[in-house]
Amino acid sequence: MSSSTGSERRLRRVVVDGLPLQVQSAGIAVYTEGLVRGLARQCPELEIDLLGISQLVRRALRGQPPAEMRAPWPQRVRWIESSLYPALMGYPSRWGRRLLPVESVTGATDLFHATNYGAPRRRGARLVVTVHDLTLLRFPELGTPALRAHVERAMATLPEADQIIADSQATRDDLIQLTATDASRVHVVYPGCDARFTNIAADAARATVAQRFGLRPPYLLHVGTLEPRKNAVALLRAFERLVTGPAAGHSLVLVGRRGWIYEPILAALQAPALAGRVRLLDDVGNDDLPALYAAADLFVYPSLYEGFGLPVAEAMACGVPVITSATSSLPEVAGDAALFVDPRDDAALAAAVARVLGDADLRATLAARGRTQAARFTWDRCARETLAVYEQAIELRT
Repeated sequence: MSSSTGSERRLRRVVVDGLPLQVQSAGIAVYTEGLVRGLARQCPELEIDLLGISQLVRRALRGQPPAEMRAPWPQRVRWIESSLYPALMGYPSRWGRRLLPVESVTGATDLFHATNYGAPRRRGARLVVTVHDLTLLRFPELGTPALRAHVERAMATLPEADQIIADSQATRDDLIQLTATDASRVHVVYPGCDARFTNIAADAARATVAQRFGLRPPYLLHVGTLEPRKNAVALLRAFERLVTGPAAGHSLVLVGRRGWIYEPILAALQAPALAGRVRLLDDVGNDDLPALYAAADLFVYPSLYEGFGLPVAEAMACGVPVITSATSSLPEVAGDAALFVDPRDDAALAAAVARVLGDADLRATLAARGRTQAARFTWDRCARETLAVYEQAIELRT
């Protein structure tokens, strides 16, 4: 299906920052891939180029080459890989500068979509920037100096954007409040939830996770990079409180790669009460995630701050009851389909887990509501609304 907006008539070529796909940048990679595939479906005449780093630089960063994505790209999506990428974007080097306009590598293009905060200089292209969250402006202690520098540098170039996309109303509010960005340029476009996250039969899911990971239900699940914002230490402390009661027979499964400042998480795993009760899965492919969700009794996501929180939508789509934080964008994402807690209150988190595990009717209600809520978030909807933002950026030429 093609878009019915004027984008098809006036927008012929878009360049998208593809670095998140090459370095497997967790949620931003999911966003970039889902959006690009959605754009290709909605506007099949649109030429889409993914701008990335060369093979030589990619090897140095131990990134994932584009050829290893889980499915072939649509015909009109191609890669431009260049050793000049750092000189265009000013990163991944912490001290990098934007020395060249993007057109010096990509040639003339109608629009550049910056999906990873940073944006290049450009001669004539319109610029759309997606801001996923401003956690490090609110809580600098949750990131490394390099990450903080990246976000701060991105905010300095934000006034150059013709239009800005925020992943949620919470992120839009942060942009307006923390950066004094003109509200008329900021548009809420929710990311999508991939169609592979669906209500898999529990028996089939359990068989899959047993075969792939040697994992035996019942278990509680958390999915997210091991870094401070995800609040895994609080989850582990809460789980310690549940050695008796409804969760006595459950294990806790943490799915996610090591990110930054993860040492406190590894230290918390050494608590005697958690011995043999916690599994850390740090190398899970995208195709295995749906079964891990579907086989779980409960998904627990006590993040301190989120721009959207894709794992919450994925868990709901798989029919898993959800407990998450009453902060930032998470109430937007979960709607009436989750139990909300203060993520900084370990006792309240433990009590919420015990309550849901001990109430079969509540679990069924949350699961049913979750499937309905998750259906709101599709990549085709995200692509249509993003095309509308592109249209507004292009109109600035007239």
